[in-house]
Amino acid sequence: MAKILVVDDDINMGESIREILGHVGHIADFASSAREAEAIMFVSTYDLIILDWEMPLMSGVELLKKARSQGLQTPVLMLTGRGTVDDKETGFEYGADDYLVKPFDARELLSRAKALLRRPPVIEAPEIRIGDFVLDTKGKRLLRSGKEITLTKQEYSLLELLMRHQDEVLSIEAIMSRAWSGWSDSSPDSVRVHITHLRKKLGTGTEDSPIRTVHRQGYLFSLTLHSKDR
Repeated sequence: MAKILVVDDDINMGESIREILGHVGHIADFASSAREAEAIMFVSTYDLIILDWEMPLMSGVELLKKARSQGLQTPVLMLTGRGTVDDKETGFEYGADDYLVKPFDARELLSRAKALLRRPPVIEAPEIRIGDFVLDTKGKRLLRSGKEITLTKQEYSLLELLMRHQDEVLSIEAIMSRAWSGWSDSSPDSVRVHITHLRKKLGTGTEDSPIRTVHRQGYLFSLTLHSKDR
């Protein structure tokens, strides 16, 4: 049995999903707007959130982006009538764990929910160690070979995202939505400027920075790539 939050401005749809979940023993709360969901999602502990994409005033994607920036780790199943690859990519970049296109069969909904509920809870490590870099996620500071490297808040957020996704290319859009969603000056140009500053701080006179550029794709943190890959 799991505790699940269903968020949908279509009350009939929301109640239908609650009924489907209730038939297999789950407890489901219902919110008819993103604003209502935002008010309760951090108050109660949920095992899963089923979130509609298209809602007035604040969309499901906007709510998800905001919630992830505030540390929400609960698995999210996004419901939408949008089924293109671009739409799915947007949902995943904003923090969705799975994606279900309307109309859907009740069995598929339960199958997707079951798969997400089986996932182990995410436990954030107090520090991230990569080579001689140590990122202290509690103290929000970076050490290299035991020596602290001073970072601004935006530089820290950017670096933490890149280090948590070591050797994984992150697009500028993903960086803005997952690391900088709360910053008023979040823009592609701002990301590029901060990448440049970070490279200077993380590199040495005889060694390139571990932050690499993948042409037309984005950036990654890697100690295994050579300078020709930049």
